[in-house]
Amino acid sequence: MSFAFQVSRRKSSGLVVTGCALIINGAALIVMFKQAGHIPVFNIFESFLFMTFILGTLSFFHKGSETRLGLWILMDILILLGVSLLFTHEPAPSNYNYEFIFIILFHVFRYISFALTLYSSAYFVEFIVQREKDERTRALSQQGRNYLLLSTVLFLISEYIGIIWCQLGWGDFWMWGVTFFQSTIIVLYLMLAFHIPGKGKYSEDIKAVFGGLTGLVVLILTVIRSFF
Repeated sequence: MSFAFQVSRRKSSGLVVTGCALIINGAALIVMFKQAGHIPVFNIFESFLFMTFILGTLSFFHKGSETRLGLWILMDILILLGVSLLFTHEPAPSNYNYEFIFIILFHVFRYISFALTLYSSAYFVEFIVQREKDERTRALSQQGRNYLLLSTVLFLISEYIGIIWCQLGWGDFWMWGVTFFQSTIIVLYLMLAFHIPGKGKYSEDIKAVFGGLTGLVVLILTVIRSFF
């Protein structure tokens, strides 16, 4: 419904529906927390609901005048909800590891980072769609880059916390794993997105495409990782 209101440009009605959906989403996270006894960030279903709550909150409090930006954010949310429905619709089973502070912080920072990556993608997509390179359009690209930078900082914080977790858990022992591979691909992709050279319209478009695809890349890698 919120998506339909955004398309029809009935922003006030869309805001009300978004607020109601946000309350339901938050209530679902609280129920899962009470049911499982841990913060809901440890499997696809609960972590994607956590991400939709962050995206919904950002969308609800967004004060910009870019009508279609709200559409792209809602599309991110719909994609997350659609993917989450393909997996078990229940919180992760209770595990003593989920009470360890570094494991909790690792996952929390990681999924906040992923949510912000999707949020930044909405700005890049709107930048590409508009095409007019006026100040307002360039501001969209810069805003997307700022959110992508923030998501990168949070992702690196989660990785540092993960290093502490591994050091306390296994000491100096290390071997390749799915999570390490996922993190490496994400870091390399972010480096590419931030270091594309050149100036002008063509270069801006390429940077926007790579920035806009970051959310999709992270989403695909997260889903693939869940199978291992």
